[in-house]
Amino acid sequence: MSNPYYKDIEYKEKSRKVAYCGKRIKVEEIEYLNGDQIIYREHVKAGPASVIIPITKDNKIIMIQEPRTPIGKVILALPAGMIEEGELSREAAIRELEEETGYLAKHIQFLREYYPCVGYSDEKISIYLATDLEKTQQHLDETENINVIELPLEEVVEMLDKNELFTASTIIGLLHYLRYVKGNN
Repeated sequence: MSNPYYKDIEYKEKSRKVAYCGKRIKVEEIEYLNGDQIIYREHVKAGPASVIIPITKDNKIIMIQEPRTPIGKVILALPAGMIEEGELSREAAIRELEEETGYLAKHIQFLREYYPCVGYSDEKISIYLATDLEKTQQHLDETENINVIELPLEEVVEMLDKNELFTASTIIGLLHYLRYVKGNN
């Protein structure tokens, strides 16, 4: 990274232990030394994921409606999923789009990456724009309960304006698309 405001941390690791290891995340307890100062941290190792903004030829955005148990709500969001070991983020985006929505993207474009929770997690999200879509078939995982919803772009923008979309990946992805791809300020 060439930005002068970012640099590597110069802390020295003193100790590290795994506090929890589940199917999807691992939590590590780490002590660092910063000179004589001991700094304690808990890191959630969540791994990378891809988020997809699928746009149809008639300017509709394909979104998913899915239960999210941590917040106890069924939400509307962009399709997304974890990047599997050995898989590129672009490959995961194509795979997850078809699995969750039943659409195959003939054209996919990388938009940006971001870290949603740098205070405690290493999770990195890659956002892709998917166009030239072909209807195939959903291939949901056995634990997924997803409804596919196609919404006109204008309606999605209105939902953004009314604070009716809640996931960071959906908000960041759509705002990036509107600002840098569509050119709306």
